[in-house]
Amino acid sequence: MQKKSYHLLVASLYFNYIFQGMAAIILSQNMNELKVFWQATTSQVTLVMSAIGLGRVLVLYFSGYFSDHFGRKKTVIIAIVSYAIFFLGLLLSRNYLGAAFFALFGGVSNAFLDTSTYPTLMEAYPNQRVNSSLSVLNKAFISTGQFILPFLTRFLIQRGLFFGWTFILCAICLLANMILLISLSFPPLSTREVPTNNDERTFYKPTNHGIFRLDGTALLVFSFVSVSIFNIFILWIPQFVEEAGITTHENSLMFVSIYSAGSFISVFLTSAIVKNGVHIPKFILFCLIVSASALFMMLVYPVFISVFIASILIGLFAAGGIWQLGLMLMLEMFPVYKGKCTSYYSLATAIGIMVIPYITGNLNDLLGINAIFWFNFLLVLIGLCAALMITMRYNKLFKKTEETVIL
Repeated sequence: MQKKSYHLLVASLYFNYIFQGMAAIILSQNMNELKVFWQATTSQVTLVMSAIGLGRVLVLYFSGYFSDHFGRKKTVIIAIVSYAIFFLGLLLSRNYLGAAFFALFGGVSNAFLDTSTYPTLMEAYPNQRVNSSLSVLNKAFISTGQFILPFLTRFLIQRGLFFGWTFILCAICLLANMILLISLSFPPLSTREVPTNNDERTFYKPTNHGIFRLDGTALLVFSFVSVSIFNIFILWIPQFVEEAGITTHENSLMFVSIYSAGSFISVFLTSAIVKNGVHIPKFILFCLIVSASALFMMLVYPVFISVFIASILIGLFAAGGIWQLGLMLMLEMFPVYKGKCTSYYSLATAIGIMVIPYITGNLNDLLGINAIFWFNFLLVLIGLCAALMITMRYNKLFKKTEETVIL
């Protein structure tokens, strides 16, 4: 019997991630226009950005429960409808408080999209090792959206057209994709196999290697920092370039596309490096050192070439998959409670998405744009300290494990 093909379904599911990438930067790309549109300050617009993270925090656990109990198709439909409400609601709002309400739906969609897409892909291809490729493709489509949007925004600005056309286009494309998804069949929900008494296989009972209050805390700090580093960069680099007098407002948006190109390349490069057996904690350390060097160079020498190089390097080394590598380390150190540890790790990320835009918005109002990037540099240093602790603990814990096995 020929196995059912889910290629069209998979393509449709990943198509949604292009617009998740756009949703992450669409407010910062249109910040000047939105401040006028909502009669708001910079910190008030960043409060709207923070509401996206709050929406994700509020439904993070419920979305997984809903997906398991009511099906993947219903879950992904909720995600798409929520994104449509997000994009169109921001245009219907006439002040930042109304916009903050609709921004919550962006976070809701983010959570529901992840908890519907990943399980669906695993259920569609249960006999293939897709775990690593899933995160690669997910990040690649997000980077594609973040590469395209600045060109669309620049096109509208240069021709004096209504900035909201990009919001409307995103909603239309997502709703059209939803119609396609409704017509497609999803794979059946997976069930957990329970071994019987007649099963002669020997099952390995995993044990935790690390101490959560030490190793887990360091990894949670890394989760918070790693996402914050590139989020701050893509939110604020256009304003940094514009205020430094490097280029005009519409051309400053292109630096997000440069970053996204680096991020797109990096997800495949990182995957290849990891498959070749690189020491993951040391690789994370290397990525953070490069990111810190790039930010420092840009801050002390703010010219076109330094910002161009920093945009590529941040995309390559801060946004290309080190978050996923940190999660791999978390699950390797704490294999007994994988679900709980994944939830904690994702929650730390969601908190970062929620609070960082508001913090940086206030920094901009009080101290200026340079203060935001020095704050980002500080976060990289904190991440370096956490990664250094993770590296030392990892070497100690797994060296001890290997010696025990040899003995």
